[in-house]
Amino acid sequence: MIIMTKKHTETIDSKLKTTWQVVSRMYNAEATLHDLTIAMGHFLLNIDSHEGSYASDIAPFLGMESTSLSRLTLSLEKKKLIQRVPDKLDGRKIKIILTSKGKASKELAKNVVRNFNHIVEVKLGKNKVSDFYKTLEEISVLADERNRLIKT
Repeated sequence: MIIMTKKHTETIDSKLKTTWQVVSRMYNAEATLHDLTIAMGHFLLNIDSHEGSYASDIAPFLGMESTSLSRLTLSLEKKKLIQRVPDKLDGRKIKIILTSKGKASKELAKNVVRNFNHIVEVKLGKNKVSDFYKTLEEISVLADERNRLIKT
């Protein structure tokens, strides 16, 4: 178990970043067992399993611009997890469709995430997890408000 000790002044952003790095390493270790990366798993999780999705719809969930997804989509296509299909109405737009192998990988990623969430809930309790989500939402709102003030 990794225990984060207070070295200097703890800040919300440093705690969030450090915690995410530990969680991310855990997810990457799991993904590596299946010849994937955490970025690939996140990408697959954000593709509509039935209708497919456009990169421009997926990018915001990954904190990226749609133009930055080309390397990731190429890797997923090489692994035969996705297909890129031109839009019927606008040929410039490309819809990303999961292959059967991609759907299986998406289900695997879902199960990994659900399993970790279940472990956290069992260890910490539903109330703590619920409070954590509420706190994160409040922090997100505050940061977004601050960002808007800075931009004006």
